[in-house]
Amino acid sequence: MRINYNVSSIIAKNAMNNNDKRVAASTKRLSSGYKINSAADNAAGLAIARRMNAQIKSLQEANQSANDGLSALNTADGAMAEIHDILQRMNELAIQSANGTNADTDREMIQTEIDQLVNEIDRIASTTEFNAQNLLDGSFAFKAYANIDNVSVMSHTEGVATGTYVIGQLKYYHYEDMTTRYALDEKKIKDPATGKVLNVTYTSNAVQVTETERYEVNNEENFLNDKLVTSTSIDAFGKIHRAKSFPEGSRVTVEDENFVIKAQGNFEIKFEVNDRTPIDDDGNLNEVKVTTASGTAYIERTYEKEKAGATVVTTTSFSSVKSYRNIAVQGPDGKRYNISELNFFNNVDSAGKALAGETTEIYTDYRGDSGKGLADDFAEYFKNNNPDCSIEITGVEYDGNAEPEKFSVKYIPTDGKTGQPGAEQTIEFSLYQDTNELGAVMATQKELKEYLYTETMTTRTEYTIGQNTADDCLKINVTGMGPMIVQVGANAGQYMELEIPALKAANLGVDDLDLTTEDSATKAIDDVGKAINQLSAIRSRIGAYSNRLEHTITNLDTTEENITASYSRIMDVDMAAEMTEYSTVQVLVQASTSMLAQANERPQQMLQLLQ
Repeated sequence: MRINYNVSSIIAKNAMNNNDKRVAASTKRLSSGYKINSAADNAAGLAIARRMNAQIKSLQEANQSANDGLSALNTADGAMAEIHDILQRMNELAIQSANGTNADTDREMIQTEIDQLVNEIDRIASTTEFNAQNLLDGSFAFKAYANIDNVSVMSHTEGVATGTYVIGQLKYYHYEDMTTRYALDEKKIKDPATGKVLNVTYTSNAVQVTETERYEVNNEENFLNDKLVTSTSIDAFGKIHRAKSFPEGSRVTVEDENFVIKAQGNFEIKFEVNDRTPIDDDGNLNEVKVTTASGTAYIERTYEKEKAGATVVTTTSFSSVKSYRNIAVQGPDGKRYNISELNFFNNVDSAGKALAGETTEIYTDYRGDSGKGLADDFAEYFKNNNPDCSIEITGVEYDGNAEPEKFSVKYIPTDGKTGQPGAEQTIEFSLYQDTNELGAVMATQKELKEYLYTETMTTRTEYTIGQNTADDCLKINVTGMGPMIVQVGANAGQYMELEIPALKAANLGVDDLDLTTEDSATKAIDDVGKAINQLSAIRSRIGAYSNRLEHTITNLDTTEENITASYSRIMDVDMAAEMTEYSTVQVLVQASTSMLAQANERPQQMLQLLQ
């Protein structure tokens, strides 16, 4: 037995200290509810748990972001629904205005409502906001830019990759038509004594004027006019930064006065040419009147390349088409025939005056048909004079200086039995000489102008952009930026792009609806129909975005649930097991305390040996 070193006491004390530490640790776990309270508890487990906890917090925020994005889409769709209703009302008004039972004053009232509806579409597009951000003015549309100042890209689809798309040269045409409708007034002059008609005078008056405009791009001569740079021609434009080729088979079309480049694979770029005027520091046009031997043929304007970004040349020419209907003529057989329609085409100057030396083209249906419709108008004549023959009209000429005025019709008869064409023949038809009720030829005879039905003055402007070189071409830079970015994941790059195009009246093609005439109202029906289809497609895409976000939110909820369960298994204490541990170590602490007390009493037993 030893006095200086009570080893039994030391053993009991160490055991008591260890048990006390276990009680403290168990108490900490029970009071905090966590299995890991410090890195010392489980270094690897703590690292894994912290990473999981960060992901859980990120998923929760992503869930909130996705819900916010869904709310923004619902807000946009609600505004689009109202625009849809407005377009439906416009469609009703256009159909109503196109009805021939309406008077001009009725159409003016309809036009007043149309103008207000157009303003309301613009107001909705300009003021619909979510969290102080405008949704329908193009703020969240794909952004792309052109190198020419007055060319602006309106939109492009998701299938258009980022880069600089090149159009070596683009030619397009702008037509402005002013059509005047005429009606013939007849004034009868009667004999006061007998009451019989002695003569009839004629006055042709304009009764309606219609103005229309249209744009065309000639894709039939694609090699010359629409030089879209594709993979086969991209090498010549290699110096252009990030030059991108159009897909093979791309075509340029005109839709609602906007130029559209389409290809397979959801590839579409829509752009407009804003004011089509040169941009010059002095504000002057570089205008040259190009003259020919016969007179002024057209006006040419050249844009400053430094101001426009690429060479832009415009040429403007004018033409007139006079349409005559139900022309009464007399054939060489003395019989009366009616020409249902003849159209006279002339190149004219800006004042509408026919150019000197120009030949008048006469046709019945379309330019270049040589008057083939006359075969039906004179069917009776040909039947009698060329029996059993098919007739091919080869030309028609008009002599306005003859008295009476006359037409010379050239034709080739083909024998119906042998199929052999005969020699070209010419017949003449003069304007029919009307007689009065006394049987005498009337003093006033109808001239060709009395049969005038419409006259259309057309201003044709051809625009040429670019010279098909890398230094002089139209470039469209697609940035890939613009759509609303919604973070829908816990990591970088896990986002959705929500593209919401601009929905102002101009973007829908209904900004200049004219319902004041029957013809313009009929055209408006088509324009509004296209706008409804366009908006329906946009709303369909918005609905697809919404459905996708719904699935995203559900997936985020599921992911958060499963990761939280894993995090809990690492961090949360099992209370039942821990209580068992706590009870066990409490007993051990009490036992070790008792044994320490007994071990400390053992040295006192040495006193009995020393007595």
